Amino acid sequence: MFKESLSGVAAFVALLTVTGCTAEAPAPDRPDTVVVAVAMPFTSLNAGTADGRAPGSTLVRSLVQAGFVSLDEDGVAVVDESFGTVEKVSDAPLTVKYTIDPAATWSDGTAVTPADLLLEWAARSGQLDDVTPELDAQGGVVNNDELDAGVAFAAASPALVQAQQLPTVDGAALTLTYATPVADWQVALDVNLPAHVVGQTALGVEDPAAAAAAVSTAIAQEDKAALSSISKTWRSDFDADALAQHVDQAVSTGPYAVDVIVPGERVELVRNEEYAGDGVARYERVVIRSDLDPLAEVEALSAGSVDVATPADTTDVLEALAEVAGAQVRTGGDSTLQLQLQTAGAGAFDPATYGGDAAVASTVRRAFLLTVDRDAIVAEIVAPLWPDAAVADALLPSVGPDAGVATDSVDAADLAEARSLLDEAGVTEPVEVRVLTNTADPLRAAMLAELTESAAQAGFEVEPYTPAVGLGPDLADAPTAWDAALVPVPQADLPIDSVVARWGTGGATNVTGWTDPATDAATTTLAQTLDPAVVDDQLAGVATSLDAGGAVLSLVRQPVVVATRGSAAATAGGTPAAPDVEPLALGRADLTDWWSWARTAG
Repeated sequence: MFKESLSGVAAFVALLTVTGCTAEAPAPDRPDTVVVAVAMPFTSLNAGTADGRAPGSTLVRSLVQAGFVSLDEDGVAVVDESFGTVEKVSDAPLTVKYTIDPAATWSDGTAVTPADLLLEWAARSGQLDDVTPELDAQGGVVNNDELDAGVAFAAASPALVQAQQLPTVDGAALTLTYATPVADWQVALDVNLPAHVVGQTALGVEDPAAAAAAVSTAIAQEDKAALSSISKTWRSDFDADALAQHVDQAVSTGPYAVDVIVPGERVELVRNEEYAGDGVARYERVVIRSDLDPLAEVEALSAGSVDVATPADTTDVLEALAEVAGAQVRTGGDSTLQLQLQTAGAGAFDPATYGGDAAVASTVRRAFLLTVDRDAIVAEIVAPLWPDAAVADALLPSVGPDAGVATDSVDAADLAEARSLLDEAGVTEPVEVRVLTNTADPLRAAMLAELTESAAQAGFEVEPYTPAVGLGPDLADAPTAWDAALVPVPQADLPIDSVVARWGTGGATNVTGWTDPATDAATTTLAQTLDPAVVDDQLAGVATSLDAGGAVLSLVRQPVVVATRGSAAATAGGTPAAPDVEPLALGRADLTDWWSWARTAG
């Protein structure tokens, strides 16, 4: 399968060959140490796994791992040329060249090389896997023994599955060729786990260069026995529990390095002396705690044992923060809360309910969305927590908070028009709408109550859905259990693919069964767009089709708050107060730029 590029890898392999579980928490007197409290624990250093992409893991990785590209709040790729360059060298076939800067180094002093990229290609392309995970109804893996016995990275990326050829290596550069256009080519591949550590652990090769070379050889030669061990190590040895026992394996490429991991409680990071990129560490140590509830975070901030608190944004929390002397408090927005309508569940918005008449179903959907009083939701429910809150019109927030704006949507409910549309559709009986949402969240519970009251005035009976398995599994796999989902939409690590997979007919994450020729035409064009400069125009076409069919309605961004012990507060242990900390949006796919306050130029 890889014969055409084996010579480059063989030369690269030859070049490589020659060339605590628990710890005491920081004391109150902690010079040059900043403590950050967050709601989500760190679970994995591996960005290729679901645990590694969880918010608490993303937060840590964004400070300890450098790479070619990061994503900003708008889903725009930001290149770090101090790490290397990413160059599209051909459109047909799509060919991308990665060149690693000579200064890029792992925290144990080992140079970053194309072996690290080659490992990530092997893991994320799916080309070498010979076993597939089998899942139960809750999403748990039930065939772990088979995975361990075979080759199973089990982390195929929708983008990298199109890179079916073994990459070629030339010195510090790796070149990737795609079989089809991939719009997310800028962020599809990056350095993730250290090939030399994987080789040392999986293959028992002590020398770092030789260990990385052994991994590359196994990939190039498709050595099933070696790849079985490599894939198991890649898949499981970089989660929090494993690294807590072997923290020396948690090597990193960013301004900070991992020093202590206490699973479920905290991660301690220290200045990475090997880092020579842009934005070096501002502090000697950063402690990220996840063991405090929201009000306990506020208490710790007041006591000086926490410097940056990111508690849930609730009335109780804001009132408590107001009592903390000298605290600087800032509010902002995180993931966009949307109403997504189920069109394939034989319910209120499915054409099958109306004898297969798609036009009638569309009319009923649009009528329902007209009953949503977004102005009231913002003013009465969200603004008390975030004064700058505004109605969200972007329909594709997995790309960025302003991606795909629906220009025809209205902010206030139009009950008269909603009733008129139901009359037009010939619907005379009240329409039952079962809404799937997390009612344990006071914000969403309040939104559901507002929606219930407003929709009733136009002929809709809104009620919470009855769980089949649970919120997450039901959203994905129980279309007959719900008619509308009120859910947050986070940013995606593959922004363009997230839109195509979510709204294209039969898409991998199309949970509402949405199908529409106009949407499919727009997503097909979007998926093949290789010029980032025209992506916004392509997204607009997708949003227009969704808006016209009444598929989805954005409400408002989830409010978040951050508090720091400002300059008026006592300075614990000589650590300067954290400057200009933005509200922490854990729904972001990449939090590298959130940490700008913990880095300094030079």
